[in-house]
Amino acid sequence: MRPAFFALAIALPFGAFAADNRDERSDLLLQLIRDNGCKMTTAEADEMLPKHDFTKSETRDIIRAWGEQDMVEMKGMVIQLSDKGCKG
Repeated sequence: MRPAFFALAIALPFGAFAADNRDERSDLLLQLIRDNGCKMTTAEADEMLPKHDFTKSETRDIIRAWGEQDMVEMKGMVIQLSDKGCKG
């Protein structure tokens, strides 16, 4: 097998796994915020999210993606789900 094809064969399954895992993590974060009344302060996030192995950078990336989909807005130190984000 040629090296380029071998590298592609190895990378594809992991890329698919990473996308699936990212969606699962996004869904988990969404559920955590919904369960918290569709909002979460930074203090609540600092306490709750590490228990679910969320890093600050992972959380930031997910929140940014939601912002592009009009699912969330930041109100000072509070992550607030929009009606779309809160109701699904």
